[in-house]
Amino acid sequence: MRLKMPALRALIRALDGIPPDPADWLAVIEIANRSWLTPAVFLALERSGALPGQPGEIRDYLGFIHGRNRQRNLRLRAQLIEAIGALNRAGIRPVALKGAGILLLVPDADIGARMMSDLDLLVADAEKPVADAALGALGYQASQDLHGLWRSADAGVLELHCLNDALEAYGAAVFAAARCCSVERDRIQAWLPSPTFRAVHLIMHDQIKEGDYWRGSIDLRHLRDLAALAEEIDWSMLKASLSAAGWWNAAETQLLTLHDLFGVEVPAELTGRLTPRLQHWRRMAQIRHPVLAAPLRLAGATAWLARRIRLGDGPSFTLADFAPRIARKLLQGRRRTIEALMGVHLGPKL
Repeated sequence: MRLKMPALRALIRALDGIPPDPADWLAVIEIANRSWLTPAVFLALERSGALPGQPGEIRDYLGFIHGRNRQRNLRLRAQLIEAIGALNRAGIRPVALKGAGILLLVPDADIGARMMSDLDLLVADAEKPVADAALGALGYQASQDLHGLWRSADAGVLELHCLNDALEAYGAAVFAAARCCSVERDRIQAWLPSPTFRAVHLIMHDQIKEGDYWRGSIDLRHLRDLAALAEEIDWSMLKASLSAAGWWNAAETQLLTLHDLFGVEVPAELTGRLTPRLQHWRRMAQIRHPVLAAPLRLAGATAWLARRIRLGDGPSFTLADFAPRIARKLLQGRRRTIEALMGVHLGPKL
């Protein structure tokens, strides 16, 4: 089934508790599944009182996915609290990044809304050996395939990041917005970056690290996270951090998409330049015109790959492997172990 802009708009309205027309439900659920937003749709409709009026099979499906995700997130939070507790006992207070921070803050009633694949913690480089030992004592093992530390009985992988690696990946200027505050839960202590830094991190992760700026892709789940932070963002600090890092075109493109899809009011002076507007137009064109999407994504993926190779961060393969790898990237997208855990088909980004 082809993705269509009306179905995408209907999904975003559903996230505000407004149900789609009955004929649009299958298209909305397809995009919600691809974007990891199905549980959030259930919770939004339940809270708006609109869920009982929907078709029975739709209610059952949304409720099943939300229930499974809620149980998984409760397990992830227990795993996170156990890991942070071990680090605290070793004298380390880690920084909780992305979904890990959300799990520490979110009330139990909302814990089933957000799907996540792993847990991200950040420690200082000098703390890394001690942290590895503390987590090793809990049974964690390193896994190259899973890009983190894992235990067979856990709900997700734990990724332990070092500060210097993060500085190298994102640039020191990005961390000017960090301004961490302390968060405590269940007798454990962690640092939580400021809303502005969390917004900067989401933009950099998707646009630069994942290559969405080049490929014209949209991580709708992260864009919704960004929308939830909008009222607390220091826009001048966000621009200063990302301009200093040299990535303002990518950031401005994301802000234009944020305004277009989620209606977030972004200061006009941050979204007026031509290049980001063209990039945003291209993103929307890839959704509106599927015939254009494949060649545009191919060109973008090729440019992104060339940049990674130039920076020494590219994958190792021969020229004969190039076309199959690009084809798999275009047709399959990123697939995570959560597919098996949730029993849901998760397709590529939009």
